[in-house]
Amino acid sequence: MNTNKVALFCTMVLVLWVILPATSMAAIIYSSFGAGDSYNGTTGVAEAGTSTTANQIVALEFTNSTGEDMYLTQIDLADSFVSGDNSMILNLYANNAGVPGTVLESWVVSSLPDLGTCCTVETVHDSAGVVLSNGASYFLAPVPDSTTVEAWNWNSIGASGLDAFSTDGGVTWTAHPIAITGAFDVLGTPTPEPPAALLVGAGMFGMIALRALGCTGGSKPPMRADQRLYAFNS
Repeated sequence: MNTNKVALFCTMVLVLWVILPATSMAAIIYSSFGAGDSYNGTTGVAEAGTSTTANQIVALEFTNSTGEDMYLTQIDLADSFVSGDNSMILNLYANNAGVPGTVLESWVVSSLPDLGTCCTVETVHDSAGVVLSNGASYFLAPVPDSTTVEAWNWNSIGASGLDAFSTDGGVTWTAHPIAITGAFDVLGTPTPEPPAALLVGAGMFGMIALRALGCTGGSKPPMRADQRLYAFNS
């Protein structure tokens, strides 16, 4: 293989090595956080269990407006503890005619920060392979246990939207606009995404090919026997 062909092949390997893994990087599908995941640390929407006086669940709507279907990868939420057992289940719902429908995925979240502090966020990751369709809307709701009261901290950027509330533990819902929404974000990667095995294989292929073709600046001279012994013992 002449020098020009080697140079061209080295360039192609480098491009594939860089671009293929980059396809797995998460993108923001929705966010109501301020800079640095900031939010209103002192005020929020009450999320209260069925045995409490407040007794309500509030779900917030978000829409995938990225222009393509997305695999869900991560959700970050600003939720603070007020009283009770400090435990909740975060539910992601499909949209059923403007209110929460089928639960697509759930996560148990505990040890929330106390209301009045900022800015700790709760982070959960997808393990169910949820796909968020382009243009579709979904609902997210922290569902406390029966004795817990929490506050879904307001965002600090003035984001508004649609919420749905329930006073019977999520059996029925009523939708209405909300002036200030709780702070959260939703991250994902485009579909179809190369399988993890392909990304790993691309990286290994890149390293092997670059070394074999001398793209890395040449090979090292072979070690002497005493050097090999020293390396093994170290």
